Amino acid sequence: MSRVYSALTGATRPAGTAVLDAPDDGVWENSEEPAAATVETTDDAPFIEIGGPTGPIFSASLGTPPAPRALGETEPALRPQPKVDEPTRTYPRLVPPPAAYLSVRFHDVAQRAGAAGSVAGPDSSLVVFHLPDHAVSGEYRALRDEIRKQLPETPSRVLMWTAAAAEAGTTTVLLNLAIALASEEKGRVLVLDANLKRPAIAAKLGLKPGPGVSEVLTNRVPLTLAMQPTAVERLDALTAGDATDASTTAMGREFPRMLAQLRHWYDFVLVDGGTWGVMPERDATCSSADAVYLVTRDTHVDRPEFAAARGWVKELGGLLRGYVTTRV
Repeated sequence: MSRVYSALTGATRPAGTAVLDAPDDGVWENSEEPAAATVETTDDAPFIEIGGPTGPIFSASLGTPPAPRALGETEPALRPQPKVDEPTRTYPRLVPPPAAYLSVRFHDVAQRAGAAGSVAGPDSSLVVFHLPDHAVSGEYRALRDEIRKQLPETPSRVLMWTAAAAEAGTTTVLLNLAIALASEEKGRVLVLDANLKRPAIAAKLGLKPGPGVSEVLTNRVPLTLAMQPTAVERLDALTAGDATDASTTAMGREFPRMLAQLRHWYDFVLVDGGTWGVMPERDATCSSADAVYLVTRDTHVDRPEFAAARGWVKELGGLLRGYVTTRV
C-alpha cells in the first residue's frame, strides 16, 4: 500500500515501516517457521485519496492539474466537441421506376389440396426496397403476413425457397420478402444463397460474391466472417462464395449444422435453394428447414415437374407449407 501511495503522491514511506517483497520467481511461500524479518506497522496507515475538496490527484506525467476554484465559483463550461459525420450506406431511390415488376401470389397448400397440380446497390427488381408503396410491394407484405400466420410461435424460423423449374424468380421473391420482413423492426433477417450452381443474391444486393457458403462449408472461412451487412437495416446476407466440388460434397453433412448455428443469431433465415433437382445434396437438407416453399410461374403449375417437386419434398422429410406463383 505504501509503495502505491508514494508513487501517486510523492510522499515518503513512514519511518519504521518495512515491506516484504515477493520472491524473484513470483511464488509466495507459506511456511510454519517464524519469518526472519518482522513487519512494523504504524497507527496512521497511508491511504490514497481519489477525490476531495481540491479535486483528484494528478501525476506529473499526465500534465498540469487544473487550478482550484474559489468557493462559490462555477465550473467552466466544457468545450464543445466537433461533430463527426458517420458514413452511411444509403442508396438513391430509382427514378423513374422500371416499367414492370415480378408480381407474386401466395397459395396455401392445404387450401389447394386436390387441385391440378460489382457493388452498385440493390437491384431494380427489389421493388419493396425502391418503391415500398408500389402495389407489388403490398403483395410481398401480404406474403409476409401469410407466412407469419403459419409459424406464429416459432422463435427462429428457417425457410427454404426452391423452384420446380429454372427462371421462376426464386431469388427475386426471396429478397423482396426478406426486405419486407426486415422493415417490420421485429428482429434480424438473413438471406442465404445455397444456389451454388447459379448464385444471384450477391449481384442483386450489390455485395461481394464471397467469401460465403462454400468457404464456410469447407472450413476455409469462419461463419461470422462470411456474413455481410446489406443496404437494408436489420438484413444480412451470406452469399454463395466460390463453389468447389468439396463444398458441394460437404453440403449434405455441414449445411444442417450451419442452419442450426444461424438460428441462434437471426429471427428469420431465408435459404435460396435454386432449382429443385439440380443439386441433390442441397435438396436432401430440406428437412432442416421449418418450412419449404416452391416458386413457379403461374403458367407452370400444371406441369409434371411441379408435381414431382412437391412429392420429393415430402419424401425427403421436408414440410411443404405453400407455393408462390409469379408473373410479369
